[in-house]
Amino acid sequence: MTSPEFVPARISFLLDNLTGGGAEKVILNLARGFARLGHHVDLLVCKVEGVLSNSIPAGVNLVSLEAASPLRGLLCAFRADPAGSGQLLGAVVNSRKVPKGFKYIPAIVEHLRANEVDVLLSALPKSNINAVLAKHCCKVRTRVVVGAHINISTQVLEGSRRGKKRLQYLRPVMQRCYRRADAVVAVSRGVEKDSVQYLDLNPNSVTTIYNPIETPEMEALSREPLDHPWFLSDTIPVILGMGRFVTQKDFPLLVRAFAKVRQRRHVRLMLLGGDETSGPQAEHRKVLRGLAERLGVSDDFEMPGFKVNPYPYLRNASVFVLSSRYEGFGNVVVEALLTGCPVVSTDCPSGPAEILRDGEFGRLVPVDDETALADAIFDTLDRPNNREFLKARGRVFSVERAVESYSRVFFGPSAPDGVSRQVAQLAEKRNARTGLPPAQVSSPREARK
Repeated sequence: MTSPEFVPARISFLLDNLTGGGAEKVILNLARGFARLGHHVDLLVCKVEGVLSNSIPAGVNLVSLEAASPLRGLLCAFRADPAGSGQLLGAVVNSRKVPKGFKYIPAIVEHLRANEVDVLLSALPKSNINAVLAKHCCKVRTRVVVGAHINISTQVLEGSRRGKKRLQYLRPVMQRCYRRADAVVAVSRGVEKDSVQYLDLNPNSVTTIYNPIETPEMEALSREPLDHPWFLSDTIPVILGMGRFVTQKDFPLLVRAFAKVRQRRHVRLMLLGGDETSGPQAEHRKVLRGLAERLGVSDDFEMPGFKVNPYPYLRNASVFVLSSRYEGFGNVVVEALLTGCPVVSTDCPSGPAEILRDGEFGRLVPVDDETALADAIFDTLDRPNNREFLKARGRVFSVERAVESYSRVFFGPSAPDGVSRQVAQLAEKRNARTGLPPAQVSSPREARK
């Protein structure tokens, strides 16, 4: 039986920047996945800066958005949602300035109009607001899907005073924009529940799709040689932590737990990330170094900085530890599993418990409990681990599976074997005007073969 002709859609992804955060990596993986299927994929970036700037996937068109004045952006926002202008004005008055992100709304509007985009996916609160406002400003038929990547309520409670105020001011704007989006995708069931409650969303408008990891590529990268002296012998176990040096990750908790484990056996702790030479992450690094010195463990503690390819470290570590106070999903937990590295994680909101299936694939301990964390690390080091069992769990979170799930959100129930009738009709009309023939790809599923 011949599959129906596949009509490529125009899909755009929107990011604030290209820093090495989890949301940015997820968007790049999704962009790569949809480009492989033959769709026309644009990656819209407000600031083309960050460690992922050189990691744009093949077949993905990078679009650097030009900033307008914040006032022009605000006028676009008012035009997009006259009924919600009170909330917008309230956010401006309370924060005493026009949100900087608004200055990119005119460029997004121009892109949507010029390219007749079928689907626009954004990932983080600022981009989500801009995406929804841009659509309604130019009144296009683009389907806007916003991503929920973090527990907003926990972020408000745990954040800095300045950050708390900013989120509280934006809450009414977020509520209105998320409700006006065509769909909301949460990266874990915990984030889905939090978004519904905190933003008072219709539960039927929110779908959970777990973050994708580029499985074959990552497994290949993990096998690259590692010449760090700590990994030349497995005599002394190495505990590995990884992530931005910020309060959310609670690396001081991990250092204290490491010190407790070291009282019982000789172990080492390595933290990857926090490569900034100045700013909050650099200060956090100093705090961690000072804590290790006070606890008398500095000789077995190392922070080699950010690694473009951290996967050989995961593959060779004795245990990976996530010590976070909160997450949205916890991409690095999946990455650890894919390398076969045993995992110990705080049972933080949200993601790790879902990835580890409530402890079946790794140990879970209460947040901010250094004794429980130390005990779990010690027990994990003391028992044999089935690395193939862990790898199999990691492979569940593949790009292919995520693309199929996002296709249903983007294109309707006919996906993943084809785009929905509405999107197909839009694409056919566009191709007729431009003189471009439809792509001769029978279906996304066949394109993967």
